[in-house]
Amino acid sequence: MLLAVFSLNAAAFTESGPSASPAGSAYPHIESLLSRKANFILQQYLDEVQAAGKALKTGREPFVNFYTYTAEKGDTLMRLYARCSVPYESIASLNRLQNKDVPLEGMELILPTVAGLYIPKNPESEIELLLASCYSVRINSEECPVYHIGGEDFYFLAGERYTPEVRAFFLTPGMSLPLESYRLTSPFGMRVSPISGQWKFHRGIDMAAAPGTVVMACRAGTVKDIGRNDFVYGNYVILRHEDGMTSLYAHLSYIYDLAEGETVLRRQPIGKVGQTGLATGPHLHFEIKVNGEAQDPEKYIKG
Repeated sequence: MLLAVFSLNAAAFTESGPSASPAGSAYPHIESLLSRKANFILQQYLDEVQAAGKALKTGREPFVNFYTYTAEKGDTLMRLYARCSVPYESIASLNRLQNKDVPLEGMELILPTVAGLYIPKNPESEIELLLASCYSVRINSEECPVYHIGGEDFYFLAGERYTPEVRAFFLTPGMSLPLESYRLTSPFGMRVSPISGQWKFHRGIDMAAAPGTVVMACRAGTVKDIGRNDFVYGNYVILRHEDGMTSLYAHLSYIYDLAEGETVLRRQPIGKVGQTGLATGPHLHFEIKVNGEAQDPEKYIKG
């Protein structure tokens, strides 16, 4: 399959096809988003955004162009959305922002004139992998344009916005609970072991739930290890995340079709609650480690 790749350096896409600015030229730079009248480049950008919006509404091919802007103190993604009249999804996907809380001050951003989703050809983060999955049919079609923007290749879906699933991931960053509902039966730290009756350090938390309850990845990552019939943990899965973090899910009755090295997304099902290994009842033993050191999962996860 062949896809057209357009190299855009302050480039435009017109009804007759792509046109690029002279080689080596930079994107027009917007110095400030505060005053339209005293800021010719900002006014030019906003005019192009408005024209592109009208083109999309009438089914015409929009004029695609890009500008740069260095985020100032107090700038947020939603503030840029309001100032630029471009959906926050367009700015976020083009600049590969992983969630709405990424600090922007001092970051040189690329601002598109056309609303839509810019999906990296080589997705890396959780949100990018989810986008690529949700729009796999579209981005793998021969009609989907690929733009070379800021040194990277992006599939471009004009006029598209985040699906409800992607929006939820983007607007609620961080880690998630591995179970939809549970009862905490044993916290992190020193405790009397229900197995030996001795005072012992508990490296995770025990989350009681009905047998067969779906266990989900707390964060995007890759499968580090899959164990079966371990004397202590029974059936378990260990995921490797960014920043030296790993998470362990133990006593599972069932493990989904996973392979070591496989990428998983946050809240992706990885197994089901069981009572395998040393367990006095059906529950999930959940651990988090950072650089090999056990951490209290309750400090990281949120409902």
